[in-house]
Amino acid sequence: MNTSVSPVLRSSFGSTASLRGKLWLVMVTTIAVALLTMTAAVLYRDLAGYRRSLASELATQAAIMAQLASPALSFFDSPVAQRNLSALGQNPRIDAAALYTFDGRLLASHARQDAPPPPAQAPEPTGVARLGQGRMELVREVWRDGERLGVIYLGAHYDRWAGVRGYSGIVIAMLLLSMGVALLLAVFLRRAITGPVEALASVADDIVSRRDPTLRALDTPVEEFSVVVRAFNSVLDEAEERTRELRRSEKLYRAIGESIDFGVWVCDARGRNVYASDSFLRLTGLTQEQCAGFGWCDALHPDEAAATTEAWLACVQTGSFWYRENRYRGVDGGFHPVLSQGVPMRDEEGRITGWAGINLDISRLKKTEEALREADRRKDEFLATLAHELRNPLAPIRHAARLLGARRVDEAQARMAREIIARQVARMALLLDDLLEVSRITRGRLELRKERVSLAALVRAAVETSRPLIEAKRHELIIDVQDPPVDLHVDPLRLSQALSNLLTNAAKYTDAGGRIELVARHGPEGVALCVRDSGIGLPPEALPTIFEMFSQVDSAIDRSEGGLGIGLALVKGLVVLHGGTVEAASDGLGMGSTFTIRLPADCLRQPLQQPVAGRGEPEAAGPKGSVLVVDDNQDAATALAMVLRNAGHHVIAAHSGEEALRAGWQHEPDAVLLDIGMPDLNGYEVARRMRGTGWGRHALLIALTGWGQKGDIERAGAAGFDVHLTKPADPGRIEELLQEYLAGRAPAEGLRTGEVS
Repeated sequence: MNTSVSPVLRSSFGSTASLRGKLWLVMVTTIAVALLTMTAAVLYRDLAGYRRSLASELATQAAIMAQLASPALSFFDSPVAQRNLSALGQNPRIDAAALYTFDGRLLASHARQDAPPPPAQAPEPTGVARLGQGRMELVREVWRDGERLGVIYLGAHYDRWAGVRGYSGIVIAMLLLSMGVALLLAVFLRRAITGPVEALASVADDIVSRRDPTLRALDTPVEEFSVVVRAFNSVLDEAEERTRELRRSEKLYRAIGESIDFGVWVCDARGRNVYASDSFLRLTGLTQEQCAGFGWCDALHPDEAAATTEAWLACVQTGSFWYRENRYRGVDGGFHPVLSQGVPMRDEEGRITGWAGINLDISRLKKTEEALREADRRKDEFLATLAHELRNPLAPIRHAARLLGARRVDEAQARMAREIIARQVARMALLLDDLLEVSRITRGRLELRKERVSLAALVRAAVETSRPLIEAKRHELIIDVQDPPVDLHVDPLRLSQALSNLLTNAAKYTDAGGRIELVARHGPEGVALCVRDSGIGLPPEALPTIFEMFSQVDSAIDRSEGGLGIGLALVKGLVVLHGGTVEAASDGLGMGSTFTIRLPADCLRQPLQQPVAGRGEPEAAGPKGSVLVVDDNQDAATALAMVLRNAGHHVIAAHSGEEALRAGWQHEPDAVLLDIGMPDLNGYEVARRMRGTGWGRHALLIALTGWGQKGDIERAGAAGFDVHLTKPADPGRIEELLQEYLAGRAPAEGLRTGEVS
């Protein structure tokens, strides 16, 4: 039976992919959705009313019971309370009830056999009915004359679907009836609505299948469909007229479409220009008429015009791919590098019918190439300067070392040799520190450690750092710090480093006996630190690039003072990290220079009131202990051991990880200065093993390494180190750490990530 009905339905209503099927589906779906929505609304309203009714009834019964049970609760009369609750048994909706004393004890309860008993202890009173697990419960307090007598509990079975079951038959009947009506309407409206559309679809299918563009659709009395039919026939007429035109221009449009939409040009088969896009015309200032034929050659550079024209004609003769770079005169009067590319267009027989291509202005590309070449040149100059600056200190160090090794050397000569070595080592350390700082800034790895510091203290620290060079060249230093004093919230180490770099530069590039001024001002707009000198000055063309990496006014050979060309770049990086700016000014060569650091107002702080304290007596020499120095570089280990022995410590030296572990087990030192990169066991593994011993659990472990990135510091802390110092470490700082530890006999709390020399 199903096999006979199915074709009838399919014929009457169509498949769901057809217009008839969709019309039927829309009508049935609309009615079904409307009925379901209405049913859901009624159901929701009924459920909400049932819930409110039950909650209201519980509240009413609870209020009545509170009045009735007050005497029983007052005198803890359980029988009376039981009789009061038994009265609720007449209410079919309430199946459990209980009365509790003021301290939560059960006084009386009532529950039907099929209902759960009330709680043994009084629940938390809420005053409102609550639903949960198919039940509605109400817990409220009983008061009389301002005195809390106890708690009443009422419970009722909540059957939300009891009334819903009666709707199901009605809903199903309405849905079936509505679907039947929808089917009848769809059959009735099929001819009026879908008939014209089906006729139009039939004509379109015949045009495609029979390849007959002369077929046309018949008009229809339905106004809307009549407009569609007329438009359909009009489109067929226009399509037939344009077919031949589209075939002729198809190859031209395809060739242009394969090129980028910039500087497009088209030539005929003999190579004469017939079209140039507006972008090329704007670049050269030519008009379409001036560019026609071979007029574009007039915009070529005179040195390239003849050769380019000859090459273009040869390309037209051979039909090869056109690719050439030329200089074209622009509207600005200058010549712009332009890359020209073109391809031949051919007809069905392979004959060239024209050319199409693009002209691309590559001025930016050329400038980028030039900038890269300049950067490469400056890199090479920097490397040469770096080699020069690193070799310079080696000569006096070698001579001083030879002098110290000579037999006939007096104490004055030995002291001078030691001072030379100390100065040159400090100079090399400063060069390496500057390189590391710039590297951290450019990679975004430098973290500021801001704290409160006075402006005067910051200036003093910068002056003390640069004072040796200033005094060596006999400069007059004038310091002017504005009153009243203020504090800054900055990284004092980094900011004083930037300021001391400016002071050092002023001292280096000012002839002996010059004048240097340091002026510090503060106000609502922020802080300004100005360093002014009477030195060699700066040419105007150097000012825009003076703060770039490796920027130097003079070549490394001509300069009388050392430097890598990164000092000012470092200054700018440190200042920018503080949210400030730095600028340079000069009236020209020989006229001195002025560098100004400006910090925002949010770094200003009011100075704290400092307590007045008298100066104590100088501290006596600190405690001494045993120290294990471990480094696979024997010279480094020996030198550091000598320094520590000279300070009064008992020092043991080791040159490998295994040797360090044996020495630690044998001597149980108070502190260990441990290199990280060693051939057998690295410093991290040695530290972990030492921490696992009885003596090493409380020893001071200091990492001495050339690796100072954030990840290296974190790895050192995980291995058990107390302090991380980067080489070359300051011996004075090492002695401070030893004294601090030996005085307290306890390591610092956690790794000191800021301890980087």
